[in-house]
Amino acid sequence: MSTPLTQPHEGGTPAHSSDVKRNQSKASNKQIFISPNVRVPTVRLTGVLDPKAQVPNIPQEDFDEYGAELEPDARVWKTYVKEADKFDAEQVDGWNRSLDVTLIFAALFTAICTAFVIESSKSLKEDLAETSARRLDQITSILLVVANISDRSQLNPNELTAPISPVPFSPRPVDFAAVSLLAMLAKEWCYLFMSGRIGDPWSQTKRRQQRWEGIEKWKMEQVIMILPSFIHLSFLSFATGLCIYLSDLNIGIAVPAAIVTLGSMIIYVASTVLPLVHLSETICPYSTSISRFVQRFRGEMKGTAEDSEKTNHIAVEALAWLIKTSEDPKSTDIALQAVAGADPNNAAEDRELLKESGADTMISRRLIGLDSYSNHYNEISDLYTRAQEFFQPLSAPAQQPKGLSSPPGEKGIGHEIRKSSSGGAQRGSNRELQKKIRDLRDIVNKKITAYVTSPDHVFLSTPDNILALRIGSTAASHCLRTLQHGVQWQTQELFDSAIELLEGYRNHTAHLHDREIPYLMIGTAMLLSSLLVQCPVDFGARYAMRLLRTADRAGDKQKQLRLEYLGLPLLVYALSRHDYPGWTHPAPLSPTSRAERSIEVITYYVWNPQKLNKASSFMINLALLELLSNSVEYKLDDADIVTISGAFGSVVDGDQTHIHTFPTGSPHDSFSRSVKSMEKVVLNERDGPLNKDAVTIACLTVLNRTGMDQSAADAPLGDVYAFVIECVLNLPVSGPEAYGQSTALDLLQKFHDPDHPERRQNLIPNLAQSLDKRGVFAKLKQATEVTATADNTNFTIKLFATGQAWFLVDFAIQTGATDHEDWRRCLISFVGDESLWDSPDSGIGRLEWWRSTLAERYRGMWGKYSTRRHKYFKVLLDLLPLTS
Repeated sequence: MSTPLTQPHEGGTPAHSSDVKRNQSKASNKQIFISPNVRVPTVRLTGVLDPKAQVPNIPQEDFDEYGAELEPDARVWKTYVKEADKFDAEQVDGWNRSLDVTLIFAALFTAICTAFVIESSKSLKEDLAETSARRLDQITSILLVVANISDRSQLNPNELTAPISPVPFSPRPVDFAAVSLLAMLAKEWCYLFMSGRIGDPWSQTKRRQQRWEGIEKWKMEQVIMILPSFIHLSFLSFATGLCIYLSDLNIGIAVPAAIVTLGSMIIYVASTVLPLVHLSETICPYSTSISRFVQRFRGEMKGTAEDSEKTNHIAVEALAWLIKTSEDPKSTDIALQAVAGADPNNAAEDRELLKESGADTMISRRLIGLDSYSNHYNEISDLYTRAQEFFQPLSAPAQQPKGLSSPPGEKGIGHEIRKSSSGGAQRGSNRELQKKIRDLRDIVNKKITAYVTSPDHVFLSTPDNILALRIGSTAASHCLRTLQHGVQWQTQELFDSAIELLEGYRNHTAHLHDREIPYLMIGTAMLLSSLLVQCPVDFGARYAMRLLRTADRAGDKQKQLRLEYLGLPLLVYALSRHDYPGWTHPAPLSPTSRAERSIEVITYYVWNPQKLNKASSFMINLALLELLSNSVEYKLDDADIVTISGAFGSVVDGDQTHIHTFPTGSPHDSFSRSVKSMEKVVLNERDGPLNKDAVTIACLTVLNRTGMDQSAADAPLGDVYAFVIECVLNLPVSGPEAYGQSTALDLLQKFHDPDHPERRQNLIPNLAQSLDKRGVFAKLKQATEVTATADNTNFTIKLFATGQAWFLVDFAIQTGATDHEDWRRCLISFVGDESLWDSPDSGIGRLEWWRSTLAERYRGMWGKYSTRRHKYFKVLLDLLPLTS
């Protein structure tokens, strides 16, 4: 049984501190970078990779997923529901008792007033005895007049005996009936407030919080409190009527009853209409049977739409209410820790709301009072630290990260410990990035839920499928944790699991549906965006190469993984290494800003998967060019370069596929960038073009598959041209390496495309220097002198050397480059005469002779042995001058 969660209460003293072991391991103060080649052991069968499950003695529900402390499945909402149910039960019970008293008194005094009215109503009828008495009095008066008796006093009827009070006869039972009606409506409102408390904790929390906000806004509690005053007014009216009981009956009797009745009707109509009129975002607590029927008919009983900002505000309001009203210290602690998951962007109102509840003070006291030897100190300290950062202004200085934890029992194994040059990942320094990651997490989770529950297909809950979707769903939380604290072993473990899953798919040991792999790759891209922050450059290259090898050409009994799946994670790698233009933030970018750009790109393509399919080839090429740009620093071997060349996608000239955050219409993998990327590979060889033919062919393949665009003028094209010529001369014309020679000829054909004469002009700046450095003219002269027949494998080399030598000599004469020292040195090596330029005119004449001789030789070889040749040989033939 796990140890109960130990959290400090108001005084800052942790509970059960006596049970805490003093030798509990704590985080290191150094950053830990886990080598991509060292895999943390994982349990593939269960697919459980939640970091909470890896922490000993912690029940899985005790701590939320990192950054999800306010998500719908957070633990704080369970506490909220429990506390709210207790609070609401007491509140509604008090209201019901008050209403019961009101109803009892209304019933009691209605009976009394009814009896009084019945008795008093007799005065409204004609009394026969009184009428007879008045008639006798009138007769007596007449007789006295006849008898001429005038000394008797005049008797006049008292006019005050007739009228009776109208007030007591304003129907008192109607007054009390109106109060009873309102009391019964109020009891119904209380019932509705307590009803519907089913479903998950977040749904209950949101529904209850909206209802409670409505009760406070619409003053329902005050209305219930004022109901007894109606009875008080009725009794006051009744007492007044008793004083004028003998008033005469008149039309005003109906007026009080009409006023009371009209007021009751107005309240009832308002209770019916107000719920149907959306005057605010809260839920109106007043209602009647008619209003509920209309709402159900109109389909408006579903509640408000899921809006992110509104949902966040409701969550903060719920937290503030829970902190303010809870009497349970543990519930208060959970609520305070949940503030760590609040969105700090545009949250001034939320901060003030939490400050009014005293949350900032309580969080500071608990953070200061934490015992570093208590159970789960790291987790609790992290929650309170992030909660405190919520109250800091956006311009607050970043705090240095805590030490980074490694898995139990694995510390120091396969890890490189180093301190970041910039102080490690900055905590709280980029809240905008955290918000983007949270938004991306919500989007991915909704899409995964929609996929799993879709009626269009049957989802198979195999361990591999569940693991793929879990990586896509939980990667954002790992990304948040890594960006907050630096590289975490759980993040590295999850990335390793993703690679192993792809390798299993390739080897038929893991079975994945084609619709699940994209979610796996989204999660992998998010993990990679965080792993590459402050990561050593060779480690980052290892991550990219591990991904790339999962899509190698499938062998026997293997399944080919589509290379397009790797577009998003490889683009993340490219963005982590280079500040490409087009983004809103100006260069140079910090590692965190590069990660933010990666998250923005991932979010865009999660919403637009069809655009991802179109741009994936460009994304992959960007990453591959980045790897080739610094193969030595990235510690790439020959096998890596061959793998990269095989994955490089062909690009058609003029293709302008757009990548999000890049300039519109920019050639992302231009020939210029390809040349620059491989400049060190091409120029730093020692023996021959490269140490191995396979690497040479790989470089030629990348160059040939890249569209040769107009921006190539900025690249060292002379170096590439000389490199390609040397490749044709050195690579075999038969066998597996024949592909390399053919690729080199393809490249030369692009340089000599008649539709793009500017490409040859771009060779002028550094061509002679490159040719001289590689000794190309001497090698061409040697190749032109070999003995070869049409059936001999040397014939192709001799034909190429003859035509290429003619082109270079002609190029030097036509461009006037013979005045340059580099060109003169190259031409001397071809002619074999050190005194060639003793007389410039004589030297030009000898070069013209060589040009004519080479042209005739090439034309003769072409005509004598008219076999099928590469198209580049025909291009050279067309460049030859016409014979006289």
